[in-house]
Amino acid sequence: MEAEELFDLQVKNIRSWNNTYSKKAKTLYPKNVFDLKKIMNFLKKEKKNYIIKTGECSYDGKSITENFNTYVISLKKLDKVIKINKKRGIVSVQSGAIISDIIKLLKGDNLTLFSVPGGERISVGGAISANAIGKDSSKTIGSFGDSIESLCVLSEKNEIIKLRKNSKKLKYYIGSFGLSGIILEAELKTKKMKSPNLLLKSRILNDMFEVENELKKVSDYKYIQLDPFFRKKNFAIVFSANSTNHSNKIYQFINLKKYFYEKMFFKLSSYFINFFTWRIFYKLFFVFNKNKNHYVDIHNFHYSSKYKHMLPLIANNGINDYEILIKKDFIKNMEKIINYLKKKKLYAVYIIMKKIYKSKKKFFYQFNDNGYAVAIALKKDKNQKDVSFFFKNLIKKKNIKINLSKTDNFLINKIPKRNNLFMSKYKKMVLKNNGLSR
Repeated sequence: MEAEELFDLQVKNIRSWNNTYSKKAKTLYPKNVFDLKKIMNFLKKEKKNYIIKTGECSYDGKSITENFNTYVISLKKLDKVIKINKKRGIVSVQSGAIISDIIKLLKGDNLTLFSVPGGERISVGGAISANAIGKDSSKTIGSFGDSIESLCVLSEKNEIIKLRKNSKKLKYYIGSFGLSGIILEAELKTKKMKSPNLLLKSRILNDMFEVENELKKVSDYKYIQLDPFFRKKNFAIVFSANSTNHSNKIYQFINLKKYFYEKMFFKLSSYFINFFTWRIFYKLFFVFNKNKNHYVDIHNFHYSSKYKHMLPLIANNGINDYEILIKKDFIKNMEKIINYLKKKKLYAVYIIMKKIYKSKKKFFYQFNDNGYAVAIALKKDKNQKDVSFFFKNLIKKKNIKINLSKTDNFLINKIPKRNNLFMSKYKKMVLKNNGLSR
């Protein structure tokens, strides 16, 4: 019996966030856990491959089916905020809940989440599976996994299991990319705020020494954006935000998925973006943001940047996004990267960096460590054929680590061996399933 006869099945064209991969796929939408268990029984019986794709923010091929026989399971309908326990400082949610929606809901009680990732459509399950990091990484909570109080999961044996934060098995579901089972629900720690508003400050930085010094300074949220052309007059700009007592309602409703004319503008712009027009864009970006102090609603702080979320439209053929971790010799390694980009005449869509900290627990896979995370998005073109080799060489010399949640193609293309349980198991599973995480 076919899945069409049993479940709510739709054939949809799915794509990665960065527009690099796209494929038509059979997509299943379970309405509840009972439906999901039936689907899993069917897939196991029919010996079918599947992947989980819910929040529409995945990178690379792990979120895309290899062929039409592989099913996509979306937990889009398992999106409830079950309970907000203000006394315990805990919010209980289903894994299909979108983090931006939770942030919007919690701010009414002057609460927010820890380690909030930047994508507007990232789901709770996705953030846990990739063990995401946010602009507020700290020694207490370094990554999204550190904020988890408990998980409810569907194991590979199709059994529902509840795991508390002190459970030894919990770590195998955080940063596991679905290898151990499917996340159903989570209890997450919340952070108390003075008000829903932050004071956001921006300032121009002139060189890498100023960048490193600024990243060492403490604030509630912080990230730095480099000019991809590395000009001295606007080398970098720091955005730092702190909780404030300012309680006026300043929230602006922004829905990037429904702004038809803005999408059309960016789509048309993609045909005119080149070295010179992109230089002009970044020049204006620095001018408009130079030395600004203003209040911003916390939801708008995380999700108001239209440019970041519309950037895949600017890059017609998609973007290659590399997120690296520099543990030591930050300036020296950044200078290597900058000199390489200059030499190859590669102008980035964006270069963003932040200071991050190691998790107290050892999760199945964790990118975060004490050091500096640098995200580099490059417009996909023929000049990038040596980029992966360049980063692999830095990895080999132990200068950097790479975030596999964005660049799992590094695994498939045989990155240098490491003594790491995740690396060996994940690579084996990816190769076995033709590039699929499951």
